[in-house]
Amino acid sequence: MTYKNKIYIIAEIGVNHNGNINLAKKLIISAKKCGADAVKFQNFTADNLTTKNSKKAPYQIRNTRNKETQHKMLKKLELKKEDYFYLKKFSKKNKIEFISSVFDEESIDFLTKKLKVKFIKIPSGEITNYLVLKKLQKIKNKIILSTGMANIREIVEAINIISKKRIYKCQKKNISIINKKLHMKLKKRITILHCVTDYPVEEKFANLSAIEKLSKTLSLDIGYSDHTLGIVAPLIAVSKGAKIIEKHFTLNNRLPGPDHKASLEPSKFAKMVEYLRLFEIMNGNGNKVIQKCEKKNIKIARKSIVAKKFINKNENFSFNNLTAKRPGTGINPMKIE
Repeated sequence: MTYKNKIYIIAEIGVNHNGNINLAKKLIISAKKCGADAVKFQNFTADNLTTKNSKKAPYQIRNTRNKETQHKMLKKLELKKEDYFYLKKFSKKNKIEFISSVFDEESIDFLTKKLKVKFIKIPSGEITNYLVLKKLQKIKNKIILSTGMANIREIVEAINIISKKRIYKCQKKNISIINKKLHMKLKKRITILHCVTDYPVEEKFANLSAIEKLSKTLSLDIGYSDHTLGIVAPLIAVSKGAKIIEKHFTLNNRLPGPDHKASLEPSKFAKMVEYLRLFEIMNGNGNKVIQKCEKKNIKIARKSIVAKKFINKNENFSFNNLTAKRPGTGINPMKIE
């Protein structure tokens, strides 16, 4: 994937539609108004995702104030297959990219063959799901791989499975690229998201320096899926080189559901987008050249060689009788020797 200097901003709707297609539509419209490049949903069925008696995560219990099973909670948050067709079409109408996460082989087939999405998002919980990773070998869609709860070896192993052949080799703490040709193809297809899986993530656990480390180790584009509160972390993330920013999005933090409390409302999401776009402008291309706005100040701020004191006829120039003063309209002081 290539992003040039543009940050790709994803509004993670996830399950914040609460299983209601009208709320989903409002979220899409609002995300577009806020300046997001894409909205992301989650393609799952509760029956395929979890066993009937699977417990909810601590944050889910805390945010929903309900100790029901994961299955029961997720059943209420499902969308129908026809809803995804409608929402993809609705997103296109509103000129915003539709992305969805996959959780099993069936959802991969549905999104790639039926819905024909451009991107496939692999959520953090599936990074050790061999069945899903193996299935990705058979598709050509671009992949966004989230890495919450994973260490570098698990990330490398997942990438090697997706790629069919080993691209990386792990030796103790060292990761090396052993198939450069396949790595070049992989670079065009996959983006890795640094992520810390908790809702919300405390600041001390954000570990944003991992973005630079992953970029250096894997030589791939790296993004950031943010679960912290507020908008500071995404701004730091792009300064570390993140190409994608994914942030949970809601219309109201007080809505019922597991993720609303750790999501941004429209006003804050729009402010985040504003600051990220400002970062793009201020970050520039990295080449140290004279900026256009500086040129008018060169002759004023720089200096020229002038006489330090009265110089007699036939007296040799020296550091005793020459100095440099503004303006820079005369001989450059670099030529004083």
